[in-house]
Amino acid sequence: MMRVLTKEDLKKLINSLSNSFEVIGPKEIPNKGVFYSPITGGDELYMGDSFAIEPAKKFFLKPSCAILSEKPDGGFGLEDVGVPSDKRVIIGLRPCEARGLTLLDKIFDAEHKDKFYIEERSRTTLIGLACDKPDRGCFCTSMGGSPADGQGLDAIIFAAEGQYIVEVITDKGREIIGSTGKKLDDGEQKARKSDKKKRHDSVKTKITPPEGLDKMVDNDYWSEVSRACVSCGICTYLCPTCHCFDLVDEERKRLRCYDGCSFPDFTLEASGVNPRPTKKERYRQRVYHKFDYFKKNFGENLCVGCGRCIRYCPVKIDIAAIADGARV
Repeated sequence: MMRVLTKEDLKKLINSLSNSFEVIGPKEIPNKGVFYSPITGGDELYMGDSFAIEPAKKFFLKPSCAILSEKPDGGFGLEDVGVPSDKRVIIGLRPCEARGLTLLDKIFDAEHKDKFYIEERSRTTLIGLACDKPDRGCFCTSMGGSPADGQGLDAIIFAAEGQYIVEVITDKGREIIGSTGKKLDDGEQKARKSDKKKRHDSVKTKITPPEGLDKMVDNDYWSEVSRACVSCGICTYLCPTCHCFDLVDEERKRLRCYDGCSFPDFTLEASGVNPRPTKKERYRQRVYHKFDYFKKNFGENLCVGCGRCIRYCPVKIDIAAIADGARV
């Protein structure tokens, strides 16, 4: 089902949703950039070409999250921390981020069930925003995605000539969009196929994901490509699919906090031994996790080609070029 919405229709929809849903969307913050944030009205929703700096992953895997706390009666031991049950809509989500969540599903909603992640996913409806102008760092089409991909979304919005065309994909999407706007006629629906191809072809950076990395473990290539790394971890925090964490006890609570393979103490053992003592081993692990280990386990690369780690790396490390250059 496809519907046409004017800008006023979309604004009214957001205002209406705010009465019964928690609404999250890209918001432009002066002198800082675009961030996914709670919004209370349609005027706050940013629907331009700039990409949110942080991924929407933070609403499903929080940077720091209490998972156990002291019992309220002061009794011995800890008890589970609950997850909010109210319904939530994230609108304006980029297709690469929605695809990233489908990859995280393979970790947190598969053999081992993570109740915090699963409940956050269950209460959320995802309304995507197709990309008009991919960034130079974007390489989503090389990773099986597209600027107009609806995978993992309940509906997707296309900006078109001063209005919005909404493609409804699931029942959750239909519940949100409802009868807003007007139905798209058959001729216009056919034209959408051409528009999707045009958006797909607009991504200019192309790579060939590496194969057979197990033959490159001891290659000097990893020393060369990791030399500039300052181990700041920004690539981990801004990645839609990085999911490593540490458990920390603090103020009678057990917290799950972001962690990452680029940090020197990530694999530091209590004995003082560190099996990844240099940047070479640590950066190699990052590439192998995304383009080798995950693919062997789940059949897909753990990268959606969003380009964030390229865009914001302080020393301009380009994981797309590194992965493309990893050849035996």
